[in-house]
Amino acid sequence: MLSSALAYALAHRTAHLDALRDWLRIPSVSTLPEHAADVRRAGQWAVDRLHAMGMPRAEMVDTAGHPVVYAEWLGAPAPTLLIYGHFDVQPVDPIDEWARPPFEPRLEGESLFGRGASDDKGQAFAVLAALESFLKSSGRLPVNIKVLLEGEEEITSPHLAPYLRDHIAQLRADAILIADQDMIDPQHPVVMYGVRGNVYVEIEVRGPASDLHSGTYGGAVDNPLNVLVRLLAGLQDGATRRVLIPGFYDAVQPLSAEEKDLLAQAPITEEVGLFLTGAPTLGGEEGYSLVERISVRPTLEVHGIAGGFTGAGSKTVIPSNAVAKVSMRLVPDQEPAEIARLLDAHLQRVAPPTVRWELRVIGMARPAQTDPRAPAVQAAALAYERGFGHPPVYLRGGGSLPIVRDMIDSLSPPGGAIPVVMIGFGLPDDHTHAPNEKLHLPNFYQGIETVIHYLDILASQA
Repeated sequence: MLSSALAYALAHRTAHLDALRDWLRIPSVSTLPEHAADVRRAGQWAVDRLHAMGMPRAEMVDTAGHPVVYAEWLGAPAPTLLIYGHFDVQPVDPIDEWARPPFEPRLEGESLFGRGASDDKGQAFAVLAALESFLKSSGRLPVNIKVLLEGEEEITSPHLAPYLRDHIAQLRADAILIADQDMIDPQHPVVMYGVRGNVYVEIEVRGPASDLHSGTYGGAVDNPLNVLVRLLAGLQDGATRRVLIPGFYDAVQPLSAEEKDLLAQAPITEEVGLFLTGAPTLGGEEGYSLVERISVRPTLEVHGIAGGFTGAGSKTVIPSNAVAKVSMRLVPDQEPAEIARLLDAHLQRVAPPTVRWELRVIGMARPAQTDPRAPAVQAAALAYERGFGHPPVYLRGGGSLPIVRDMIDSLSPPGGAIPVVMIGFGLPDDHTHAPNEKLHLPNFYQGIETVIHYLDILASQA
């Protein structure tokens, strides 16, 4: 079965690429209501593809938001693998910075450009192509497979957790596979054994009832923008970059010696960071290496500030209100709701009485971690070696994937934790969530082969 599946994947590279391009043409932007029908169309495309490849059951299931897709093949004695991915994509703004139309996928050299090429349609399709390679070449899969694809990952999966709780028996599996990550570079694949959580908030400061002339009223009222900037500056120490919210670090646990050894293997240097970011020099929390700062330490970032006049020329106005968007990435044992409470309590202590303010929580995701020594995770490491020719490094992901913790909580057996295997075939310069997103095609093809090897290795472990 293994050799036949690998031969099929090699012979059908062009067909798989063409199919992926068809999927990428669907503008399934989940956050924009005008694209709701497109999200549904992308889900139906996946259902049709799963049926065509030989999955006996594939269906689209409605939720209170965008739909999910479920499929299964249960013809093997054991084990059972649940595969998760998503078919929604980020908005394309700013559209003027795209060198190519975002939903007209184009080949240039060894790259396929288009929104969703790397995050996550390209990577999810690599997994589906691996399943197809077994089904079309041998008529069966080496392990039982359940597929769960969603249309709301880019908006923090608000309706997937209820779906999980309502379908626990249907989704029960021995391990979960997620392909939605970056490699360090084409020679260094990554096994992610954890993801950070997140709290995303808006802080709004309101002052006078309407905008005021700064010449007439300047010095008489507190400018909401001035106050907001002072509040934001007080959230982080300017020298050490430590977050100054009292209690913020109370639940953060020190790294074990074993985890320090794992992180030390990652070839993530200051030089790599400078190359990827284009920054004049790197910053971050004092006393920690780059790999620690981007993976196992909590952070606080300001993403945007709005208020007052920002057009060309000058306008001397004291704005009536100002708003900032702020997120905090969290590590295991930091609970998002508690961190939001601590931020609110801190603002209550330091905000002046000259303004009114409001803290709005926009989204929360809990951190998650899995055991890198679990057999299902070690099988992925071996599959990487066979698919890419290099052993992986082990990292905790710096980003957030809310569904990971939800899956662990809902689908773990009594007294245990279901292993979540997080792999990926993207690259740091794929411009995910940015203009000119792309997928490195050699990674796409080797990713298909890696998943083929992974299913074969899982079967051999049974």
